[in-house]
Amino acid sequence: MKVLKAITEQHLSLLQAYVKFNIPTRSIIAKWQRDFTNFGIEGLTKKPKGRPKSMNNFKRKKRKSDKPQTREEELLLENEALRCENALLKKLQALIQAEEEAKKRKL
Repeated sequence: MKVLKAITEQHLSLLQAYVKFNIPTRSIIAKWQRDFTNFGIEGLTKKPKGRPKSMNNFKRKKRKSDKPQTREEELLLENEALRCENALLKKLQALIQAEEEAKKRKL
């Protein structure tokens, strides 16, 4: 409550409150604000009761089959890998160009 009051009274941003109160993560302040808006002071003080839900309900990833891939499947996977590599190289080139332009502007 102290953090939320400081944010409203002193017009602090989440980042400023995060630094001022030495809170481990910024997202926790946003959660506090959301809980306070939705549930009032009870939203800040309520604690989950009972045991946490079991993790038995999660779906397991399917295992890769041991059967060999067809030539078409191999080519599709290779094509996808090359597309990803191409996109990565384009982004890298754009970043390098942006840095060079920034250096030119400084001079």
